[in-house]
Amino acid sequence: MQRGSGLYHSLARRDQLMCGITGLLDFTQGANAGAIDAFTDALAHRGPDGRGTWCAGPVALGHRRLAILDPSPAGACPMEYCAPDGQLLRITFNGEVYNFLELRAELQRDGYAFRTDTDTEVVVAAWHRWGAACQMRFNGMWAFAIWNDVTQTLVLSRDRFGVKPLYVYGYGTMIAFASEIKAFLALPGLSRRLNAEAASAFFTNPSAYDGVSTGTALDGVMRMAPGHSLTITPQGTTGFERWWDTLAHMPAVPSRYEEQVAQFRALFLDAVRLRMRSDVAIGTSLSGGLDSSAVASAMAEVARASSSAERTRCASDWQRTFIATFPGHQVDERAFADMVVQHTGASPHYWSFHPGAALRDLPASVLALDDLSAAPAVPILNIYRLMRAHGVVVTLDGHGGDELLAGYPWYRELAAHDVNAALNRDFHITHLPSILRNYDGCSMANGVEVRSPFMDWRLVTYASALPVAAKLSPTYTKQILRDALVGILPDGIRTRVSKLGFESPLVAWANGALGPVLLAASKTDAWREAPAAAQSAAVASIVAERSRSRSYTEADRVAVAFAYRLLNFVLWSEHYLGAGDRITRMLGGAAPLARAG
Repeated sequence: MQRGSGLYHSLARRDQLMCGITGLLDFTQGANAGAIDAFTDALAHRGPDGRGTWCAGPVALGHRRLAILDPSPAGACPMEYCAPDGQLLRITFNGEVYNFLELRAELQRDGYAFRTDTDTEVVVAAWHRWGAACQMRFNGMWAFAIWNDVTQTLVLSRDRFGVKPLYVYGYGTMIAFASEIKAFLALPGLSRRLNAEAASAFFTNPSAYDGVSTGTALDGVMRMAPGHSLTITPQGTTGFERWWDTLAHMPAVPSRYEEQVAQFRALFLDAVRLRMRSDVAIGTSLSGGLDSSAVASAMAEVARASSSAERTRCASDWQRTFIATFPGHQVDERAFADMVVQHTGASPHYWSFHPGAALRDLPASVLALDDLSAAPAVPILNIYRLMRAHGVVVTLDGHGGDELLAGYPWYRELAAHDVNAALNRDFHITHLPSILRNYDGCSMANGVEVRSPFMDWRLVTYASALPVAAKLSPTYTKQILRDALVGILPDGIRTRVSKLGFESPLVAWANGALGPVLLAASKTDAWREAPAAAQSAAVASIVAERSRSRSYTEADRVAVAFAYRLLNFVLWSEHYLGAGDRITRMLGGAAPLARAG
């Protein structure tokens, strides 16, 4: 069918159950209308509810939809919006702007009309009304592109902290963008080459990779930094522009600790309330640690204590928790998670780690993570797969709490006056960005949207402005969170001091099903040619000795972790660089990603 001046193709399916976005821009030769469909459908897993593409002249936009707000066909993207002055804009949008109801009311007072109940329409209207300044008004997570027919301008924007991904690729006269790297493999003319500089940065410091490398392991594909935008006109572009800096927006905080606690409690509960806005069922990934338990308990408090007006558009179906267990391993936290389940009255669903089954999911986990990653992501992938199987497509999770409130043991090793600077680095650069990419990839691989109350910009700026003593006391990490949730969080969790990471038991796994896979991977060209030659050879020797005899010990933990990193690189190279399929086939995974025709 025809809409506006371009070709628009849309399919909205209600029988399947945020989204994935794509786009092409070429002011010289015009957008490649034949490429946008395959480009968009490479992200079908991110949006199984429907798909839409639109192409006119220099621009083509694509969208795969996960329907959460206004699941009707009216909410489909790319969405056309006619502003009060007659300007025609089109948007393709991935994310959620949680305060859309408040912004919508303000825009309506200014003469803006709406035909849907989505936040998408509010975002595009806000851009017309306030321009780039609207980004400062949004409370949420997003990556979006807006095309203005009148000015022939394309704008890309990514949220403050990079919760939602956005990648950009330029070749010849064309610029392409997408939610995931793998989508670019569907573009004709893309060369599958390794970006050795980015891969080297990954092997040097994998936890900081996403925060320090604007390049990705796929040569030519750039990650758009959090809190940045890009404007492209027929005259060109000035490049990426930074619109957000946390340190420039820190509020004044009360001097009395009791008042600090009260404000933190109010901000945290409101962050949870806003993220419970959904027209479909929501749940939570519950590890039993402090952060995920705080979110689950706060959801129960919001449902209990908020007024009906405050719960407008909040899901009534929120009482389901999803718990990963590791029977017989020290990383198992089921007892703590069950404590929260009993406290909140939620219904639990469990996934148990089994070495053989987990091994079969390795190729899928590498595809989900999209870029190089050191994370053993099989448990993460499976917890969201379990959610989807139970009809839950939105989850409130605890990401960001450790980096915001000094949750890791290493903060105690710092001088007090250095802690806040370290937190800022870990939150924005050296730790959290990679975590956010991993969780977005694993959740969206299953068509599940993750929302993180700790990433609410109001809470982030407030916590960043707090004195170190409010976060790190002689007894506890995250002191203010523990004090703010008295009466909300079970005391057995609130006063807990042990901390376990949400990860696979690698050493035990290497002594079992994982060992032969590491051994086989160590003999591949990709392993030998990884940009970490000295370490690769040394670790290959350890793998050759320990895997055959199944004699890994805890003393080998660093070597096993590096071996897993190299295994990730081998599997990634098979799928993204066309480096054969030996290890993928050994694991029973799907064939490597096809090259565009």
